[in-house]
Amino acid sequence: MRVTEGTMANMSLNNLQQIRQRLDDLQTQVSTQRKVNNPGDDPLTAQQILGLQGQLSDGDQYTKNISTGRSVLSTMESALASMGDSLTRLKEIGTQMANGTYSADQRSQASVEVTQIKEQLISLGNTQFGGRYVFGGSKNDAPPFDTSGAYNGNDADISINIDKSNSVVINYSGGKLLSGTGGGTDVSVIGTIDKLNLALNNNDQTGIQNTLSDLDKSMNQVLSARTDIGAKSNRLDSAQNLIDNTQLFLQKALSDKQDVDFTKAVSDLTQQQTAFEAALAATAKVSKMSLLDYL
Repeated sequence: MRVTEGTMANMSLNNLQQIRQRLDDLQTQVSTQRKVNNPGDDPLTAQQILGLQGQLSDGDQYTKNISTGRSVLSTMESALASMGDSLTRLKEIGTQMANGTYSADQRSQASVEVTQIKEQLISLGNTQFGGRYVFGGSKNDAPPFDTSGAYNGNDADISINIDKSNSVVINYSGGKLLSGTGGGTDVSVIGTIDKLNLALNNNDQTGIQNTLSDLDKSMNQVLSARTDIGAKSNRLDSAQNLIDNTQLFLQKALSDKQDVDFTKAVSDLTQQQTAFEAALAATAKVSKMSLLDYL
């Protein structure tokens, strides 16, 4: 079989193009510091990289959810702590005024402070985060408590996803908290305050004494809510720790699949550049035609 100069030139050109393609690939890897820059570079690895990136993106979204949940729960915890302090003061007033040594005028004056505490509790019940009322259930775009203390929200749960199959409720019903809508042994905190106020204004020592038990229940009710919020916060913390560990694992796996060994890539690039220059020189010697005519 006769090998023509054209055939030799074509073979030389194909060889140079292959070397040049490898050189271009290495230059791209060095500049991007990635092994796979296009799906065609390695379809299987490219698919694995997309899967890892998707999982990382999901983890980032769960982290955002948890961050929001933590902020909401922290806002509620702060409000509940203040409610607890207010109820402690109410119990002090009730205990004092139940003593027979106090006069009608003193009890009437005490009712002024009780009224202020009620207003403070209503204000705390209307606590907002991000423009939403945290104790209003799903009706969180308007104050859940009116000026009288009546609850206008609902008991619906608001949840956030912390992974593909788990969610956490990040709200607490204001009705259950202050209006006693939870049933069972729940007591209406607002109703108890109104009873105490009525007894104080009527100088009713027995009526005042009868509210003390419900004041204790009210304090326990708020404490129970704080315990619930604390448990939810702990669960979010645990979920975030798991996400952090998983993200580190996924990032390492992605790096192994995607990132180049920079030192090795630079070395390979230098070698390939040398090979390309050598191939150019060798081809020029055996070809009577200028290589520029083929490239």
